[in-house]
Formats: sequence, C-alpha cells, structure tokens
Amino acid sequence: MLSAFTLVQNRLTRLELDESDTMINSVWVDLIEPEEEERTRVQSELGQNLATRPELEDIEASARFFEDEDGLHIHSFFFFEDAEDHAGNATVAFTIREGRLYTLRERELPAFRLYRMRARNQTLIDGNAYELLLDLFETKIEQLADEIENIYSDLEKLSRVIMEGTQGKEFDNALSTLAELEDIGWKVRLCLMDTQRALNFLVRKARLPTTQLEQAREILRDIESLLPHNESLFQKVNFLMQAAMGFISIEQNRIIKIFSVVSVVFLPPTLVASSYGMNFEFMPELHWSFGYPGAIGFMIMAGLAPYLYFKRKNWL
Repeated sequence: MLSAFTLVQNRLTRLELDESDTMINSVWVDLIEPEEEERTRVQSELGQNLATRPELEDIEASARFFEDEDGLHIHSFFFFEDAEDHAGNATVAFTIREGRLYTLRERELPAFRLYRMRARNQTLIDGNAYELLLDLFETKIEQLADEIENIYSDLEKLSRVIMEGTQGKEFDNALSTLAELEDIGWKVRLCLMDTQRALNFLVRKARLPTTQLEQAREILRDIESLLPHNESLFQKVNFLMQAAMGFISIEQNRIIKIFSVVSVVFLPPTLVASSYGMNFEFMPELHWSFGYPGAIGFMIMAGLAPYLYFKRKNWL
C-alpha cells in the first residue's frame, strides 16, 4: 500500500493518489508491503530506490545506518503485537532525501497508526522530514514506555499468584504468562537499544536543525531513563521464576517424601509376609492354630511401629 502526505499550514494532509496525481509535493511517502507497481511509481516520479526485503532483514550496523547517493538511511525496529497477541519487532526502513521522508515496512504498526491519528490535529513546528522522523521515534518510545508499564502491572498480579505457592491451573498459567512477559521485555529492550543507535547515528551524520537536534537529544534521554526500568523487569521476572521453581521443587520433595515413607512403612510387614511365605518343611508356626492370625497381627504391628515413629517425628 502506498500513501503520501503533504503539508497544509504545517499539518500533515494525505494526498489522494490516483493515477493522474503526483507525489512531487509530498513530504512523507509511506509504503506498506508495496507491490512492484508502487515501487516503480516511486522510482519514476521521485527517483527514489527503495530497500529490498533482504536489506530490511540485515542486522549489521553498516547495513542499518548509512548514507549514500539515495539519501540518509536508517533501519529501525518497531514493536508490535499480532492478532494472537504474539509480540515481535518489525524493521522499518527510513530514508531522507531532498527534504522528503520515505518509510518502508512490511506491516501496519501501532506507532504509525497512532502518529497518523495525532497528526490530524497536530501542527508541526518546522515541517521538515527530520521532524517527521523524530516524531515517529517519539511515538515509538511512548509506546514502549506503555509496554513497560503494562509488564509491571502484569508482574504484580503474577507475583501474588506465585507467592501464594498454591499449585494449580492458575499457577501453571502464571508460569506461562511469566515466560511471555520475559519475551516481550526482551523485544522492548532490543527496540530501545536499536532506537538509541539510530538516533546517535542521526545526530552524528545529519545536520539537524536546532529544534530537531534538541528533540533527538530529548528522546535519547527518555531512552536512557527507560533502559534501567526495562532491566529491572528482567530481575523481577527472574526472581518470580526462581520462586516458582522453588515452590514446585518443595511440592515435588513433599510427594517424594510421602512415597519414601510409605515404602519404609510397608517394608517390615513385607519382610514378615515373605518370611512366612517360604516353602520350608520345618516351620513350627505353620502347625499352630493361631499361626495365621499371629502373622497378620505381627505384620500390622511391624507396619504400625514405623508409622507412629514417623508421625512423632513430624515426617508425615
């Protein structure tokens, strides 16, 4: 999908891109999984070459942040959750050339959707491509901050479930959710660090106007403040995971102890029963009229004695 935006009184306005319309007055060209015809149109009308899928997937710094004859290029991760609430990071290719911002991505992203909604009533300060880029990064950082807050809230709920130590369906679900939150936290951290690298590159390489330079530094300060919070999430998740494993280990030990004690309790009666089950010719008790009841009583006493002993020691 191809979208283009221009500025009307320093407000983003979407252009109607019919075949007869042109994007020459656009300040932002946004492409979501573009068809070959859309790529060709951007190249023919604006002379801009777009990144390919393999280039989007490249993770080397030299392939994600660079400048060439096609402009200033930044490939940055954006956080998203799909329809099944699975978290992920999608790469967005940003290119700034001749005062125009190009964005290329493979899916719709929450940060972009939120920014377009805000832009309807938001007046840009300078109205240049760098401001658009930094506004998108700013929106992304706000989204990541919200994700960190949501993880904190979920961890508080899970903490109550796990610390109760009562194992059941709710406890099992808590462990599963804990693993998911750790995965989300890791993706948020990766996104924060990637954005930090992108902004540092932008500050070094681009001759940012004073307003945008201060905006970039402000976003970097926000990232610096969020990274310790994100790190504490991993510590909290690790603590809860260890606590959960501890409760599981205690429960397993309790079950094993019961089986161990039961086996010891039944060992003496088994010994008595096996003794009188031997097929020997000379066993006086076999000819005694009270031999069978006596053996049964002996077995009961042999089992009862260790049971009472274990009970007295509070092993049961």
